Amino acid sequence: MSSHSHQSLLTGNSNGHSNGHADGKNGTTHAPPSSKTQDELDEWDKKFASHVKSQSTAFHGDALIGNQLIAKTGKLDDARRIFTIKNIPGIIKVLNKFLKGGGLDVKAGAQLIGSMPNNSEFRAKFIEGQVKTKYDRMLHPPLTYLGDAFKYRTADGKFNSALNPHLGQAGAPYAKTVPSKTHPLGALPDPGDIFDKLMARDDDRASGSGLSSMLIYHATIIIHDIFRTNDRDKNISDSSSYLDLSPLYGFTDEMQRKVRDDKYKLGLLKPDTFAEDRLLRQPPGVCIYLVMYNRYHNYAARQLLRINENGRFSIPSKFKGPREEAAARVFVKDKEDGPYQQVLQDFRDAYKAFVDNGREPLPQYNKAIEALEVFFYKDICSHDKDERKKRAEAVSRFYQEWEAAWDKLDDDLFNTARLITCGMYIQISIHDYLRALMGFHNYDTNFTLDPRVHETAAKDVSRGIGNQVTVEFNLLYRFHCAISAKDEQYAEDSMRELFKQPKEWDPKALDLPQFVHLMGASKAYGAGQAATPVWEREFGLKDDSKRSFKRDKITGLFDDQQMVDQLIQDMDDPISNFGPKNVPKCLKAVEIMGILQARKWGVGTLNDFRDFFGMKRHTSFASISGNPAVQSALCDLYEHPDKVELYPGIFCESDSKMNGDPGPSDVDSALWAAIFSDAITLVRSDRFYTVDWNTDSLTSWGMKEVTPDNDVLKSSVFHRLLQRSFPEWFPADSIRFFHPFYTAEKNAQLAQEQGYASGFRMALKSAEVTRRGGLFNTPKETKYTFDVQRSEPKRPSKPVYLDDPLKIKALLEDKSDVLVHPARLYTADLPLKVAEVLAPGQHAAKQEKPIEPDSKALTGYFTEIMRGIIQRESIVINTDPKNPVYSIDITRDFAIPVVTRYVADFLGFGHLVKSETNLSAKYSENEIYQHITNCQVYLSYNADETKILKRRLAFKKSMSFLYDLTLEEGIINDAKKSPFARKLSWFFTGEKGRANPMTQLGLSVAERILSNESDLGKAAAIFLLVGLDSAYNSVLGFTSVLDLFLEDLYKLANEFNDPKTKKRNTCNWLEVQDLALSDLGSEEDNLLRNIVLNAQRVSVKLPIIRKATENHDVGNGTVTFFSMEKGQTIICDINRAARDAAKQSLDLCSQSSSDKESWEANYLAYRSSFTEQFGSYHPKQVAALGLVTMIKTLAQLKNLRRGHDTQGHVKRIPLPSANETFSNYMAPQRVRKIEVEVNKQFAAAETEEEKKRLKGIYDSEHLLKPETDTYMTAEWDEMVPFPTTWKVRFDGWGKSEYGGGQLGQLVYKGKFDDFAPFWEVPGGEVRLEDVLRS
Repeated sequence: MSSHSHQSLLTGNSNGHSNGHADGKNGTTHAPPSSKTQDELDEWDKKFASHVKSQSTAFHGDALIGNQLIAKTGKLDDARRIFTIKNIPGIIKVLNKFLKGGGLDVKAGAQLIGSMPNNSEFRAKFIEGQVKTKYDRMLHPPLTYLGDAFKYRTADGKFNSALNPHLGQAGAPYAKTVPSKTHPLGALPDPGDIFDKLMARDDDRASGSGLSSMLIYHATIIIHDIFRTNDRDKNISDSSSYLDLSPLYGFTDEMQRKVRDDKYKLGLLKPDTFAEDRLLRQPPGVCIYLVMYNRYHNYAARQLLRINENGRFSIPSKFKGPREEAAARVFVKDKEDGPYQQVLQDFRDAYKAFVDNGREPLPQYNKAIEALEVFFYKDICSHDKDERKKRAEAVSRFYQEWEAAWDKLDDDLFNTARLITCGMYIQISIHDYLRALMGFHNYDTNFTLDPRVHETAAKDVSRGIGNQVTVEFNLLYRFHCAISAKDEQYAEDSMRELFKQPKEWDPKALDLPQFVHLMGASKAYGAGQAATPVWEREFGLKDDSKRSFKRDKITGLFDDQQMVDQLIQDMDDPISNFGPKNVPKCLKAVEIMGILQARKWGVGTLNDFRDFFGMKRHTSFASISGNPAVQSALCDLYEHPDKVELYPGIFCESDSKMNGDPGPSDVDSALWAAIFSDAITLVRSDRFYTVDWNTDSLTSWGMKEVTPDNDVLKSSVFHRLLQRSFPEWFPADSIRFFHPFYTAEKNAQLAQEQGYASGFRMALKSAEVTRRGGLFNTPKETKYTFDVQRSEPKRPSKPVYLDDPLKIKALLEDKSDVLVHPARLYTADLPLKVAEVLAPGQHAAKQEKPIEPDSKALTGYFTEIMRGIIQRESIVINTDPKNPVYSIDITRDFAIPVVTRYVADFLGFGHLVKSETNLSAKYSENEIYQHITNCQVYLSYNADETKILKRRLAFKKSMSFLYDLTLEEGIINDAKKSPFARKLSWFFTGEKGRANPMTQLGLSVAERILSNESDLGKAAAIFLLVGLDSAYNSVLGFTSVLDLFLEDLYKLANEFNDPKTKKRNTCNWLEVQDLALSDLGSEEDNLLRNIVLNAQRVSVKLPIIRKATENHDVGNGTVTFFSMEKGQTIICDINRAARDAAKQSLDLCSQSSSDKESWEANYLAYRSSFTEQFGSYHPKQVAALGLVTMIKTLAQLKNLRRGHDTQGHVKRIPLPSANETFSNYMAPQRVRKIEVEVNKQFAAAETEEEKKRLKGIYDSEHLLKPETDTYMTAEWDEMVPFPTTWKVRFDGWGKSEYGGGQLGQLVYKGKFDDFAPFWEVPGGEVRLEDVLRS
């Protein structure tokens, strides 16, 4: 560029004409001088402008800064990237696993997917699918949250829906389901005419469905649970929209507070108390229903505290015991001070008197508190006011924390028990109520419409999002037409009493104005009376002694006999037909108000309702009802089917006989379609019945308690409510349990038709063919009549309770076979030969020389299998090869396999049980043991009557299995053969295992049995029972004995390390270990056996039960100890008797020398065996020998000790003895108060009649149930008679040291309270309001 150009640019002038300069004289513009360069530029400018104008914009732009669009690759490109040499191993792995049926090899598959190009269309779709799948696995947003605000139901239903906390809350407006599309008639029919023509009952039409009034009572509970229309604003429902049993618990915090037991707490409700006052005017059965739920709640709360799953119902250790005593542990410094110890004892005595007085303060109790509190300040100078003030503040703070801790326990127990009780309520609604309405009890099926089935496969169906009741269903649930004739009469009598009318007054003539007037007068009268406290309310007809239900003044309970009698009447009271013209006339005013209210709510027509539910519209009155009279009435009132109002039109849908009963029917009923839909909605929308229906909310025990058993009573659960509420009243196999919403007669008929009759207490009286038909004139319908008297409930009779060792010994040695285990009375469905053997009245075989087991050989046999099982099941839990530590579940993985092995070997099918040397065998040890334990559980003392049917069914199945196995594969078959034929058979079959000492013992016993019983089937049954007897409570005995020994050892270790404790020199376990590691002679062997068996008789708390099949005297041959009447039950408390015998050094052997030599004579648990009479062989000798050898083997383990934490302890639940049934559902301190009060009044009673009445309330002299121990399953979901799991640790084999002479390895360090509860953390309780506010 020229200098001129540069200058032009610098001065701002260009070479163009437009930039010419101005002449100073005349202002005209002159072009600059032309040049060659300038001309070239001018020419180029013209070409440039022309070119740019015509040029496409496609050439312009920088592709690098734009969005890069990459084309998707197809399947061919994907294949090229996958099928490469590098991917061949992965391809082979994928194909190999897929062709073998193992599915996709994930690791290799991931490699192949990853090798696809980034722009692969298949890869993008795969990623999209994976993202969707994993996203859908989560709830968005979550429906459940932590904290008490979400964990438990609130009284008013708030927070049920986490998304909309106030949805369904009490006090919310009704919703409306169906849009009102049809224009109503301008002049609607008169409600009184509607009632007279379509609803009024002329003659009661009893339903032929077999449904009883119990079904209507359950419906009544549901109706009053979710519907409570506000008196002032009819658009408001005062109760929540959830099935939360508000008739029992109330729908406000205040109502709930009144029904809770604020005196004894522990999560309990006040005795037989419920919140809903409206139900007091219902038939007594409805109130009894709520009383049952009250008792069930209290039972659940008591069990929760006993089990205390994961310590969730624990009180921090510093708050345990009475408040002042707990404070003394903190504030009294010198606890060894003599005066303090005396004051503390005085306080404990005063506290006991305080409890006996019903927790009502006594002068001596207040004085004892004051005396004890003096010691809280003993370490502070009396003149140091500041320190004393600080101490007083600290004591006050401690008292507040103590109260808060116990209140928290009360709340947790109450709310969890409420969840369980509501769980039982909803299960009854689904598996009893809904199944009855659907009619499926008429078929051999447990089918019901459970809204929670396969929830994981129904994610598209909402759950737990909340609910709001609607006005339509408020009308639909008015089941007045189904009220029975009996309850109609009760309603009329109740109205006379409520309105204070004479007997001749006719409620059927009551019109609406009169009704409103009388109700107003009744309310006005009630307003002037003092309100009866909810816990003192009574129900029934006050002026009718038979129908007036009053509380006992001492217990606060209603009379069980009266309530049970009423329930039986209600169970046998058939409902009336659902359908038109069947509402009691005394309810005319109520129905008129319902019709008027429906109109005010603007409820749609019947056809609008059917449209909404996708049902066919009624096009004629004939499609609504098949009855001409109903058709004519509808036509007269409404003129056209489209104009028929929902209420009462929906109850007019019926057949020609005006029958609209639930169940399979030709009637296209909108009522039942809607009811079933609503039932599903009520459950499915409730968070506590869906997303929070789990063991965390209900506990494992609670979940199992309310879960139906599909194999028992076709999944019905109502029987549990009856049995928990009225313990021991109903026979476990009562026909009434088959389905309590049906009459006993109908249940018996269905049981007969479906093949269940043998499982119930019923007898067929007659079978009459009422109709025949078909080609061969075969029966089409048979009418049965039954005797169900034995199924009826009876007041529990006190058993004959024996704790005298000599009396128990006499009973167990009785040879009459008249006093038998109750299980032997119910042998239906057992193998025929087993049933014959178990039948009472067996005669002993001829007396022969008893078979004596070879103890030395059997001990060697036991030792070998025990050591092998320990080696097989032990797990190394540390990595130090020099000091290995082993762990084993000593119950599940040692005792159970040992028992299984020796029983199987004894019976002769041990070769069919898998072991480390026989992996191809057909059955596992656990499988065989499960059958053994099913038999033993049923034959043991049963502490839970609700489990009897389940255990009986398991017993029958297992007995059949073991009998078939014994008959087909057992040694009983070889016992028939000659010795030569037997050895030849074993040679060819290669069953060398049959040569072990246990099988040889079994062979000897089998031969002896066959010598007395020629029937092989019967001999096999006897042999099986002998084999089961040889395992008599072995697992229970072993676990109890070892637990006792280790408990004693740990106590000794803590005494060694506590300077204040008086020392002992030894304990039984250390002595057992010394004996186990020495070469035992007969004397040492006897010593070891006696130590073990003595430990068993004081540690095992499992009573023996017998029943008298005839009148019988029990004695020792010369003296009669006691007499039994037919049907009486005897409970032998062998634990208490054994303890008493030990204290008295009582020799239970007889005076004969042979008995003196029999070691088992002094041990009641081994005293007799039912099967001993069949072969002169005492099978319990093997059980005892096995127990002793198991303990001896474990004593040879080095430093055997408990496993860590909870796993190292046997989960034993002590069940205390009970004198009365209400002990099952009442606070122990309340029971004690009742006992004290009864004894006090008994002492002052002047007449025998009064004394008898008081004994009927509480009989402190006779036990109903003995003290016993029960154990939790591994999941802690059920109580069973035998332990199932317990972990211990050891350091190999050899002499134990336990950390030296002070046993330091065993010192108990104590457990700390893991988390500070909310009362120790200000604002620590999670509340939804705080969450929303933040």
